[in-house]
Amino acid sequence: MKAAAVVGVAGIAAMFAARPFVQLDDQGIEILEAAAPVFVDAEAERSPRLLPMDTDSEIEDRAQRPVETHVRVGSGDTLGDVLARAGVDSAEAVQAIDALRDVFNPRALKAGQKVKVTFEKSPHGFGHGGFHMVSLNADPIRVVGAQRDAKGGFAGIETMRQVSKQVAHNAGVIKSSLFESAQNAGVPVQIIMAMIKALSYDVDFQRDIQSGDSFDVVYEGFYDTKGKLVRSGEMLYAAVGLSGVPIAMYRFDNGQGSVEYFNEKGESVKKALLKTPVDGAKITSGFGMRNHPILGFTKMHKGIDFGVPTGTPIQAAGDGMIEVAGFNGSYGNYVRLRHGSGVGTAYAHMSRIATGIKVGKKVSQGQIIGFVGSTGRSTGAHLHYEVLKGNTQINPLSMKMPTNTKLAGRELDRFKAVKRDTDTLLAKIAPSTRLAANSLGKSAALTN
Repeated sequence: MKAAAVVGVAGIAAMFAARPFVQLDDQGIEILEAAAPVFVDAEAERSPRLLPMDTDSEIEDRAQRPVETHVRVGSGDTLGDVLARAGVDSAEAVQAIDALRDVFNPRALKAGQKVKVTFEKSPHGFGHGGFHMVSLNADPIRVVGAQRDAKGGFAGIETMRQVSKQVAHNAGVIKSSLFESAQNAGVPVQIIMAMIKALSYDVDFQRDIQSGDSFDVVYEGFYDTKGKLVRSGEMLYAAVGLSGVPIAMYRFDNGQGSVEYFNEKGESVKKALLKTPVDGAKITSGFGMRNHPILGFTKMHKGIDFGVPTGTPIQAAGDGMIEVAGFNGSYGNYVRLRHGSGVGTAYAHMSRIATGIKVGKKVSQGQIIGFVGSTGRSTGAHLHYEVLKGNTQINPLSMKMPTNTKLAGRELDRFKAVKRDTDTLLAKIAPSTRLAANSLGKSAALTN
């Protein structure tokens, strides 16, 4: 009996020496990132329980399956690094990566992404067989990979997840911020950002939004068979109610490659000038007479000061031509742009002017022209921003920003038809619900 016991223990030890412990998920897939514990101290657990034993058929079934390993991409990793960490031979890894290039650029691999490496089932009942396939999600609906073919080489493969296009409607009350309130209501981040960008021409999110204001948004999404959002589509409609005053916008495609958002009158919400040329800005000094913080006497302040940290990017408020770019006395590093209709904008106290910003060059709205600083006559990091009519500074907050586009004629008629369809969607889809696009009839063709 003692001899038999010794032989049994030796056999178990040999088996574990041949195959180290691995962690499996509930599908029997090996997870490379963490090793399983060698033992469990049942007495130390609050509620020890017995785990059900696998049946012989379950063990046999698992032994017949391929062995899958998930590897997370680390910072600076190449696909070759990932395959090496999974135990793939370097020569086979090179072949697989070459085949993958037919459907995916391996350089597009991102840190944090998961790569699935599949091996053949083990011929011995433990460990794994030869390398068979590598696959990963190229985007939310596309899976790409390289799989061993009948000739022993590798071929690129590509499959699409089954998704359906649906239209969703969300609405809510703003408590602390539009972003947070919309996110809590289930609006995808990409749609929230599109909503903020489109509204930013009319809404100052630091000062105009108040607790108790409302929002409303209709957008497309692509959902898998389990109802999970895999990719956001287009924002079709967005609105906010600011102290009871509604601001609404409708998506409109002119059929010639231009897509913009328009108000109910068919006027583009995109204005000639941005309301604020820096993100997250707070006004620290307004336009008008003030006691100058350095000179110590009352002096006209001919612009608005936005308090933001050093290095914050400064955007061109509108399309225009660079009129001045360089050091300008008390203004420090300074850029002045000339826009249409005799309107200009100026930006002062920059830490530095952006590369390529030179007199005579054109800039587009939103282009980075410099970075916030405290050069010239300044007590701390901020942007001094001016709007000029001719050569005279005017109050940016009191200026009514002209719209870029006003629809007319047939274009206006087409827009009104789109607006009617969108209003139908608003009435048909209750807030916090969505409907399949193919069940919405004519309204579903809003983005076609």
